[in-house]
Amino acid sequence: MNKFENWFLKRIIKREVQQGYTHDLKIMALYSMIRQACVEEFTEDNAPTMDAFLSELFERTQYRSTAK
Repeated sequence: MNKFENWFLKRIIKREVQQGYTHDLKIMALYSMIRQACVEEFTEDNAPTMDAFLSELFERTQYRSTAK
């Protein structure tokens, strides 16, 4: 992804997640678009494999506290 594409995508995502009456539906739509793009790209994977793959990637993005 080049700088312009990255900038543009961030602006779209920022607008879609703004709080409102339907922000939850908009966020779900973003996740659906990512999943659909993966399904179209990785045609050899079945649904459980895709679920595991996307779940693992999502988990890697989650905040992990380093406080003890």
